[in-house]
Amino acid sequence: MDLHTTAPGRSRWRRGVYAAGLVIPFTASQLWALLVLLRLAPLDGLVGQAFVLILLGSVVAIWAGWRWTWQLGRDRDLPPEPAPKTRIPT
Repeated sequence: MDLHTTAPGRSRWRRGVYAAGLVIPFTASQLWALLVLLRLAPLDGLVGQAFVLILLGSVVAIWAGWRWTWQLGRDRDLPPEPAPKTRIPT
């Protein structure tokens, strides 16, 4: 254990928890709605095509929500990476 490192900021942890508190119910409601549609709707013809679009949209929405949660919870205090060195044309 290194004694000279600082503890992670509490605000970062709080942002991640608050974001997860929003995303977890959203994910659960999306999955519940998909299961209801899958159980009740006949998946032939246009209804099946619409279900595929709804499924893709739900997957994208869930991914975006969890990505947002991950970005809010990660440590932003790290120094940015240096820019790659470019050659100066002569």
